[in-house]
Amino acid sequence: MGVLSFDPIAMKIGASYYPEILPKADWERDLGVGRDLGLSVLRCGEFAWSAFAQDQDSWTPEWALEFLDVAARLGYDVIWCTPSATPPPYLFDEWPDLHGVNIDGHTVPVGLRRHYCPSHSGYRARCIEIGGRIFQSLMEHTAIKGWQIDNELAGDGFTCWCDRCQAAFQRWLRERYGSLQALNKAWQTGVWSQVYTRWEQIPIPAKIFPSHAPAIRLDYRRFRSHNWLAFYNGQADALRKLGARSVTTNFFNLTWDMPFDHWQWRPHLDAIGVSHYMEEETASRFQLAELVGPQPGDKPLWVLEQKAGQQAAQNLFPEDLSRIERHLRTCKEAGAEYAIYWHLRQHSAGCEMEHGAVLRHDGRATRIAEAIRDAIQKVEAVEVKVAPANALLVFSFQQQWANESHPQPGTPFDYREEIEQHWFGAACDAFGAIRIGAADHVTPQHKLVLVPHFAMLEPGCQDRLHACAMAGGTVVVTANFGARDFQNNVLREPPLGCFSTWTDLPAFEMFHLKDSYRVPGTLHDLQVAGRQFWALPLRNCGDAAIGCLEADGRAGPLALRLGIGLGKIIILLTSLDRTGLAELLRRL
Repeated sequence: MGVLSFDPIAMKIGASYYPEILPKADWERDLGVGRDLGLSVLRCGEFAWSAFAQDQDSWTPEWALEFLDVAARLGYDVIWCTPSATPPPYLFDEWPDLHGVNIDGHTVPVGLRRHYCPSHSGYRARCIEIGGRIFQSLMEHTAIKGWQIDNELAGDGFTCWCDRCQAAFQRWLRERYGSLQALNKAWQTGVWSQVYTRWEQIPIPAKIFPSHAPAIRLDYRRFRSHNWLAFYNGQADALRKLGARSVTTNFFNLTWDMPFDHWQWRPHLDAIGVSHYMEEETASRFQLAELVGPQPGDKPLWVLEQKAGQQAAQNLFPEDLSRIERHLRTCKEAGAEYAIYWHLRQHSAGCEMEHGAVLRHDGRATRIAEAIRDAIQKVEAVEVKVAPANALLVFSFQQQWANESHPQPGTPFDYREEIEQHWFGAACDAFGAIRIGAADHVTPQHKLVLVPHFAMLEPGCQDRLHACAMAGGTVVVTANFGARDFQNNVLREPPLGCFSTWTDLPAFEMFHLKDSYRVPGTLHDLQVAGRQFWALPLRNCGDAAIGCLEADGRAGPLALRLGIGLGKIIILLTSLDRTGLAELLRRL
């Protein structure tokens, strides 16, 4: 399962630019400096609502057309954005109830971004209208190559607590469960006597009240993904009806509170866009591999933002500028079509005036610009890393949300970080690269499927894994304290009991290691360090045993190898470190 080698692809590199807040006389100079550095794509318009419509009755697109003429003359592609992230103050005069509401019941004031209620039907309609007018005004300009809806939807981690959003959540639950009886049964609301008798009783769960049941917290994450997808689709579908192509949005990093299941959003995107500010190499590669998905090349990858200069530092402090080349190389290896810096020229006013950029406030190209120019030249010949087509690492946003919303007292476990740093890292060490997909991307054609932390069983996943193993594939899963259902409740069956219909499982007991505890073990004579998350003492495992585990005076295997049809399932009984996992994958 070696890595295929492709010819280098052309990745266009550019920067975000805000012509609406800069003198027209500066446009050609700034863009000319950018071209000298090697930039060839711009991203514009995300905060330009007031520039197009200073009040309810005005409409002035002429400045944008004039700017696009300059960009086209200098050879730039342009990604234009709809401005719904920052509605102007006059819209709040029209709709006083448009303000978002925080958990204390206070309205979020104007002057911010993402300060509106995302469930407001009037505002959604106005966003569709303003996006359509912008498209119709600019659609014939050849410089525009794609459209970005909004900017970092649901950004800044804001949740609206208004009555409208709560009612929307309750309607979504009614559609999902059909009846309160079904909801109460699914959530097992008898715990603490939380049986709901009216839909209006159901609250929005809050992080500051951690005792809200895991079931409602998980369903609220699903609702937020649904609600923001409807917000996005309203604008995206309207632009497509007018003739737009290549419509996307820019997701933010997985480390932020982003309520999006990318697998559910993927069919609604023409390109996969991201604001990519992750600097740690494995995390950065994982984020982009997850966005590329299980079928590389089916949708283009657009890195619509990445850090140029320092955040909140004015580019004044020394730093390791080799990060610029590393990050650009990661984008190229992932197969990105565009890699766009935020941003071309530093703002001289506003909240983000201290943030670094390619050019300084006065337009000078300093060391950041030089580092970007050098990085562009160095990565020109970098090749795309192509992962084996018959191996898949399953990553579940549902499991991530379940882990984040489930009680874990004394258990500092982060599902995303575990998959990212250990499983993805080990797979890259073993194979060079690996494809990432959801459970429903598993097919009988896969020869190796990694499903770490079977914490929550998604509908249909068991059947897909079984079919894969029966056809000759190897399925690698991890033991856990107990499998959870789709409402984040622990199933009333033994851990990994779902596999008992496939094969005979040895009797076992599971325990949790203390944070300071380490388990020594051997894996085919390879010394590996066990980690503190999961372990199993087992006896009488016979030929199914792999390696050796000793803890608490008891001995047992590191993993079980069980035959199913033409293939097998490997159950890891303790979390191995990256080195141990990589060696296990090589030997499989």
